[in-house]
Amino acid sequence: MTADFYLEGGLAPLACEHCGARVRVKKASAMQTSVQWTRAAVSECAEFTGGQPNALVATCVKLRDSIERAARCGELRAG
Repeated sequence: MTADFYLEGGLAPLACEHCGARVRVKKASAMQTSVQWTRAAVSECAEFTGGQPNALVATCVKLRDSIERAARCGELRAG
């Protein structure tokens, strides 16, 4: 397996249903979710507006709701 597989493999595009910010998401399991934010998504996110993006920023609750809905509807699959 290559480094690209571990960094990019399984990531799917997803738009937040609240603000439309587009991120990439991977559901490794029902309990584990990885979200890859872009600068554009951070600037579009209503919860992050005005903040500086960094690895310590808690997730956006509305995006988390969008991810959970997509998983329930089968748009995102764990594994």
